[in-house]
Amino acid sequence: MDYSKHGTQKKEKHIRSDIPKAKHKVSFNIFRIFIFLLITIGVMGIAAGVGGMKGVLDSAPEISVEDVMPQGYKSFIYDRDGNLLTQLYQPETNRIQKDIGEIPKVLQNAFIALEDERFWEHNGIDPKGIVRAFFVGITSGDFSEGASTLTQQLLKLNVFGGGAESSMLLKFKRKFQEQYLALELEKNMSKEEILEAYLNTINLGASTYGVEAACLRYFGKSCSEVTASEAAVIAGIANSPTYFDPISYPENNKERRDKTLNDMLEQGYLTQAEYDEAMADDVYARIAARAEEQSGNQKFFTYYEDAAIRQILQDLQDKLGYTSEQAVNKLYGGGLKVYLAQDNQMQTIVDEEYHDDSNFGYINTLGLTWRCSVLEEDGSTSNYDEMTMQYWNWNNGNTGFKLLYDNADQAWADINHYKEAMGITEENTIAESFDQPYALQSSFVLMDHKTGEVKAIAGGRNEKKESLSFSRETQSERQPGSCFKILACYLPGIDAAGMTLASTKMDAPYTTPSGYSPNNWYSGYWGLTTVRKAITQSMNVVTTKFLVEDVTPSLAIEYCKKLGITTLTDDDYVESLALGGLTYGVTNLEMTGAYAAIANGGVRVRPVFYTKVVDRDGNVLLDNTNPEGEQVIKETTAYLLTDAMRDVVTQGTGTASNPNDGMDVAGKTGTTNDSKDLWFVGYTPYLTAGVWLGYDQSYPMEYTGLSETEHEYLWARIMRRIDAECGFETASFPVPDNVGTRTVCSKSGKLVGTSVCTPVTEYFDLSALPSGYCNDHIGATVCNVCGGLATGNSPSTSYQEYSSSSSIPNYYCTCQPTTEAPTANTNASESTPTTEPPVTEPPVTEPPTPESTPTPVG
Repeated sequence: MDYSKHGTQKKEKHIRSDIPKAKHKVSFNIFRIFIFLLITIGVMGIAAGVGGMKGVLDSAPEISVEDVMPQGYKSFIYDRDGNLLTQLYQPETNRIQKDIGEIPKVLQNAFIALEDERFWEHNGIDPKGIVRAFFVGITSGDFSEGASTLTQQLLKLNVFGGGAESSMLLKFKRKFQEQYLALELEKNMSKEEILEAYLNTINLGASTYGVEAACLRYFGKSCSEVTASEAAVIAGIANSPTYFDPISYPENNKERRDKTLNDMLEQGYLTQAEYDEAMADDVYARIAARAEEQSGNQKFFTYYEDAAIRQILQDLQDKLGYTSEQAVNKLYGGGLKVYLAQDNQMQTIVDEEYHDDSNFGYINTLGLTWRCSVLEEDGSTSNYDEMTMQYWNWNNGNTGFKLLYDNADQAWADINHYKEAMGITEENTIAESFDQPYALQSSFVLMDHKTGEVKAIAGGRNEKKESLSFSRETQSERQPGSCFKILACYLPGIDAAGMTLASTKMDAPYTTPSGYSPNNWYSGYWGLTTVRKAITQSMNVVTTKFLVEDVTPSLAIEYCKKLGITTLTDDDYVESLALGGLTYGVTNLEMTGAYAAIANGGVRVRPVFYTKVVDRDGNVLLDNTNPEGEQVIKETTAYLLTDAMRDVVTQGTGTASNPNDGMDVAGKTGTTNDSKDLWFVGYTPYLTAGVWLGYDQSYPMEYTGLSETEHEYLWARIMRRIDAECGFETASFPVPDNVGTRTVCSKSGKLVGTSVCTPVTEYFDLSALPSGYCNDHIGATVCNVCGGLATGNSPSTSYQEYSSSSSIPNYYCTCQPTTEAPTANTNASESTPTTEPPVTEPPVTEPPTPESTPTPVG
């Protein structure tokens, strides 16, 4: 220490100096500024945090109670008696709604104990759980510890989509919004309502959603029947449906189950005895057995269910305005109840007859269904199938190639030859499938023509191996042959073109104004012919004449559309329409539906596969229980056609279709060129049915050894069994009041006027009775082959009578001399010949006075 004078002065000077004061002042000011800035930053940070939080909460979605309810429920298909047949669902709609009262407490408690032990106490968020999860994360570095309540989980699943966020920031944002909305939600929903929504929403693995679907999947019973052990298994899945899947990863699930049971014990939901019993339960053995049972019982939709599903999807669009996607979502995820129109007893009869190979002449030649996807060198994918193989063979000179085989080896030989040509190898093959159904196929449709209900169908002969597969009765468009004569010619002709069953045309060589020349299925021509006979014997030339000269293609198509035929195009306004020569053909369902209108007195009722569709709340969405039919033809027209088609079955081309059980039957046969399609569509007073037989690839059936009446016998067998086994009493077709009879000449169709007329009783609409009398029968000998007046060159002749001289052929036989017997025309559309009896030349007599008009029959 310096105590000298100099030192003392220096010290005094230092004390009086302003420098330290200034330094101190500066330091103090800096400190104040720092504190101010710190406070400012803190305030700004808090404001920013509050603002940010407000922004996060403001951006939270607005929700209502409906928004958190589970979306998407499986639908159910029932038979007409209310028995469950099958279920419809998409991957995320395999859910069955259960009220909270139907979910047992042990199952509720299992989820609460494991996922949210303070569920009944908190108001949407669990502060204790949040703190616990935070400290666990700090101490262990593992922030996977959950703190979400069941309310938050419900919001995550149904409002936020249930997915994982791409960043931590987005995760925190969603968490804050979730917690905020959880508080709001619990102000508007009770705990029971929240728990019910959660238990019906949660993904529980194996494509099941909600506890009811899961319990049915894993245990084969309703959730109301589960034990504590089973409830713990179900609750344990929720955290990770894949990792804790009790079928694929039973060990993982067992750890979770044991934790659940322990939590239930600690929280008082189980007694020690209940806990011990649950822990000792060998639940996973039952789960494995159930899984194996289900894997071996894969169920495909039936042909009928396929048809009903397709019709409902279309009706949702046509009647309720759904888009195609909305219709699918509604049917597969709307929790609907569908009631089919199918008659189980009738369907069983049809199935049994279609499984009987004797009904198909024991022709069990195999076809081929082959699919192959190939990865090309440029990375694209090419697809090949049996049809591309057939076209390739045809285009490379093998025009006789057919997909017909006796065994699989033959089929694989063709496939391997084709694959080699196409450069298809095992290395570039992505996927390949192979199957061999019967090649000769058939379809059948049976419906109640009064209600429109389709009672039974057959879509093919084979065992069905996939759902919504190709179904021949509703999707295969085939040429209808002579079945179409009724719809396109005689029905519109009688209904609107002045024709009667007694109207006549000359069966003789004929060429239309456009140059079309039809051929009969039989050899030669039969001269003057009535409508009734033309229908009974399925005459082509006469039918074409009626279409061209009386009906016109335009009127024919107009009526066909009224009858429900939808496959006609602008290219079908041609003369061959009358003989069933169509651009695309027609389905069995539409053919049967059209004939059903005739059977129903001219009233068309749309064919339907379901009676009604009901939504989850019991509201009827689609209803076919009281169908409104449309009178598309006169009742008299329907009866006149019916009576003519009775003759088809009793004495015409369709005698093989007669069940011969006393029941009245009417119908029409149809056979296309080369017998590529064989049809019979007919009806009784109760039911209408159509059968088709042929190859999918339209191969000729002329030389297969198959009887061309095999399908008619099949129709008769089915209808005979249905009449007998389903309790239908024998009945006849009722005659309408405005239909009566007249005695007419069998040749001219006019009222009998001479003794040489062969009188027959004919039915007429009372408003279209015949007025002219037959008073001149003129005869001529004609060639049976060409129809001209006979000469010495005519191979075969017969005497024919004509109603007037103008009806006699105006040309002579053009046949060349031959010693060979005439052969049948191969360009035919019917194949059951009927020999015309010879006509004896009548004596010359004076015509008698016309008989008095008889009393109409009604």
